[in-house]
Amino acid sequence: MRYAVMGTTVEKVRDVGGSDVKEAPRAGIIFATLTREQVDRLRALGCQVSEVGKVKAPVMPPRPIEAFPTYTPYQFSVALGYEDLRTITTPPVFGSGYNLAIIDTGIRESHEHVKGRVVYSKNFTASPMRDGFSHGTAVASIALVAAPQCNILNLKVLDDKGVGSEEEVALAIDDCIRLHDTQSAMAPSIINLSLGSPDDGNPYNPIRLACRAAIDRDIWVFAAAGNDSLPGTIMSPACERYVVAIGSMSYDPFIVSTFSSRGPTKEGLIKPEMVLFGQDLAVAGSGSDTEIVGKSGTSFSTPVASGMAVLLREAIDRAAARAFPGYPEPGEALGLSWQTLIDDYMPRVCLKPQGVPAGKDNDYGWGLPFGAFIRQVLSPAGIAGIDLTAILSPLSTILVMGFLGIIIGTISDVVK
Repeated sequence: MRYAVMGTTVEKVRDVGGSDVKEAPRAGIIFATLTREQVDRLRALGCQVSEVGKVKAPVMPPRPIEAFPTYTPYQFSVALGYEDLRTITTPPVFGSGYNLAIIDTGIRESHEHVKGRVVYSKNFTASPMRDGFSHGTAVASIALVAAPQCNILNLKVLDDKGVGSEEEVALAIDDCIRLHDTQSAMAPSIINLSLGSPDDGNPYNPIRLACRAAIDRDIWVFAAAGNDSLPGTIMSPACERYVVAIGSMSYDPFIVSTFSSRGPTKEGLIKPEMVLFGQDLAVAGSGSDTEIVGKSGTSFSTPVASGMAVLLREAIDRAAARAFPGYPEPGEALGLSWQTLIDDYMPRVCLKPQGVPAGKDNDYGWGLPFGAFIRQVLSPAGIAGIDLTAILSPLSTILVMGFLGIIIGTISDVVK
């Protein structure tokens, strides 16, 4: 049986008889095959030991793309003002020079919607380095709509059935941290985790530990909430405090998707943080270099947020570089830590449908982040000037496109 061991050294794990030992040193986790007796001996030494569980990609069953209306990520990006975020600084932001780690089923790197963007690939599984589940390719294509010039790190942790282990995911996150510590040009600013496992309330879960280690280095982490509509079904690591849990919403009507997982977490946290479009998306498939497939699930709402986050990182860094030349931590210079952005700014950039209670809840989180509102609330940090027309123009776009009927009307009708 594979176990994750915390609070000791590789040598001590081997001393008790552990075999096939692997280490995620920056996350402080050691993986090994252990017997029950060996586990008991480690626990007697004060170590935290937990079984390594399975993870999977949360997706809904595919449907023929011709059989139902589908929308491209670009359509939603324009409708909700995410294209407006490009003008948060001058010149516009497109993610150039920023790296996004997609920890998933692998990516068909030759697909026309991904080609040329993957700069680093690593396989943590026993499966071939390909996207045999048509999942990671879709995730990458969605993120690149928001940040078309960002670089992609392709870290494969799931097999051709969309299944992997917590060990493989933790090792991949640890590799991201290694790049941060040793190869800054390749280091990811954002990690996308369109995967997960049931939340067991264990703060020593290896993926959660790895996520915390990444966040401590100012690597932002986004994770799929899961595809189970019952209360208390937010997956791990989306259940982790400062991992941003992304739920899914439908476009017409403007409501949380029936399949989107709800909070609270086992530890009582209100989750998700936000919802984004995750239904009936027309995205890149891995069957050929031109394949387009229909996908639904929180797996596909998550990279919308990850791509947006790349733009925010670029905007924050630019503003800090102008205001504080040479300052090593751009976000800190502007008072914009990751925790501050989640706790203080996120509530001010989201909208909810009419009739839904204000504040954060276990269905919508804070709601749907709206591009113009993000631009507005970041203006005090010197990133953008106040411009009321930025709020109105995306709403006009929504009216023209006509597929978000619940938003039609005044801002007061929908914003809480």
